[in-house]
Amino acid sequence: MSILTIRFAIFLSVAIVLYYLTPAAHQWKSLLLISCGFYLVSGPENLIFLLTTALSTYYAGIRIGRINDEYEEKLALCREAGTKLTRAEKQALKAEEDKRKRVIMVLTLVLNYGILFVLKYSDTLRFLIPFSYQVPAFSWIIPMGISYYTFQSMGYIIDLYRRKYPPERNVFRLMLFVSFFPQLIQGPISRFDELGKTLYQPHGFAFHNIKYGVELMAWGMFKKLVISDRIAIMTNTIFGAPERYRGVYLAVATVLSMLQLYTDFSGGIDMVRGAGELFGITLAENFTRPFFAVNLGEYWRRWHITLNNWWRDYIFYPLTLSKVFTGFGKKAKKLVGDNFGKKLPILLSVIIIRVINSIWHGATVTSILGGIYYGLLLALSFYFEPYFKLANEKLRINTECFSWKLYQCVRTFVLIAAPRLVSRASTMRESAVYMKCLVSTYNPWILFDGSLYNLGVSQKQFLVLMISLVLLLVVSAIQERGIVVREALDRQNVVFRIAFYCIFIYAIVLFGVYGQGYDASSFTYAQF
Repeated sequence: MSILTIRFAIFLSVAIVLYYLTPAAHQWKSLLLISCGFYLVSGPENLIFLLTTALSTYYAGIRIGRINDEYEEKLALCREAGTKLTRAEKQALKAEEDKRKRVIMVLTLVLNYGILFVLKYSDTLRFLIPFSYQVPAFSWIIPMGISYYTFQSMGYIIDLYRRKYPPERNVFRLMLFVSFFPQLIQGPISRFDELGKTLYQPHGFAFHNIKYGVELMAWGMFKKLVISDRIAIMTNTIFGAPERYRGVYLAVATVLSMLQLYTDFSGGIDMVRGAGELFGITLAENFTRPFFAVNLGEYWRRWHITLNNWWRDYIFYPLTLSKVFTGFGKKAKKLVGDNFGKKLPILLSVIIIRVINSIWHGATVTSILGGIYYGLLLALSFYFEPYFKLANEKLRINTECFSWKLYQCVRTFVLIAAPRLVSRASTMRESAVYMKCLVSTYNPWILFDGSLYNLGVSQKQFLVLMISLVLLLVVSAIQERGIVVREALDRQNVVFRIAFYCIFIYAIVLFGVYGQGYDASSFTYAQF
């Protein structure tokens, strides 16, 4: 069920009424029933995958919790008996505990990521593996949000293994954490100790929650319907006929494609977070104005925050601190010197994370090449950062002025957007055609002679897009200064607010034109 349909609006309205009519102590149970109902309506045949993840996560968590309790009981018995364990005995006891927990954790990870891998990458397996004719394609039954609830659940298991918090003993409460319906649409990836605080708490009806939720959903609709879907018409036109639209056309399409991806994904996240706020539940923020980033590291800390934090906490740090990588670092220091050798494991981990991230987005050659590009670029920027700072000092460059920060933002955007020319292609042959057509023609005049009005949008529609992008930039700049736009709007008089709401909603309805044959209900990240 798409979040942009009348069907979802009706479902959400009924859900809100039922939720707030439920006694406070049982609201979370009502929310669980609503979430299960949402999934049943969206695709009842796929509910089995969600239940498999939820139940396997629950029982694995309970077992890990029991092992932790047994360990503590053994220590308590030793203290009561007056037996003082040696350091070696404590280490042996802890090692045995970790081994037992590790077996459970690994089995749970293999089961759930195995399901995700088979369902999501069956088509790729059929293409790559010699005996692929024996591997059926499962892409048609991929459950909504399988990546999100799988990553979320497995993060919970890893946290239990690390003793971050005790396991949830109530299977239905854990099922709610896994299946909370707004985040099933396209994330974000929440943590149990953060989302659980608000999921299970009672929430009395508060008008400001409804107002803020609707405002955030409306802003997301604006980004999706008015900006992203209109850009999609232009990019589809250019990328669909690269031999006709050469040179600067493809450069424009590459830039617009990045803006399309951002407004599509962040717009969807805004709508999801807004839907959560209607119930008084705060979901994690997933974007913080990434195009204001002054370097690549900052960009990835602002873009798809919950996923990148997941990579960092559950793969990057364990990988970097593993015996294999620490041993590799020691050998590297002997071979290439202390400075580079010390950083080499970190640089290698950065590249691995970016490649894994690209595979998650799509196991295609073009996607993987994009991951390698980002990984190498990020690793090089990390390594050379001290040298860049030294060069700026030697050249007496004022790195605090607006012009320098603007240059950094533009540079970062260009470096991030460039691979879209390749990743947009479905094959390497197609990407080669894009790159050839890009450099084979010099036609900058198309930016000024009205040629951009012949890309599926009229001059008026193009003007709407430009005004919308300026509005997005202005709002983002205000937010970057620490101003909460919704709170600032609340301080205005009621006549102004009502007029603003009416104009804004009217603009979404009037200018949310997607083009013939374009599916406005489809989000780029809805099937991840």
